[in-house]
Amino acid sequence: MSIRGKVVQPSAEHERLRLSLCSVIRRKAPDMAAEEILAIFCQIVGQLIALQDQRRFTSDSVMALVSANIEMGNQHAVDNLLSETAGTA
Repeated sequence: MSIRGKVVQPSAEHERLRLSLCSVIRRKAPDMAAEEILAIFCQIVGQLIALQDQRRFTSDSVMALVSANIEMGNQHAVDNLLSETAGTA
């Protein structure tokens, strides 16, 4: 089975998990710098990569999965920022 570049389209369950993680971060580390939070989550991703079944997935296919989904998450964040109507204008 190949997972190269597979983007996981978030389901309602995925979105609930993401929102829960964001809530925990805001509650437990309200003053932590964004780059520190990023570093922690990168370490978690690294741990999850190490747990993948090496008989089913190559390291290249796992890294392609990670890269494709990071790009999708980044685009989602940018889209949300562009659609926000904040400010005093």
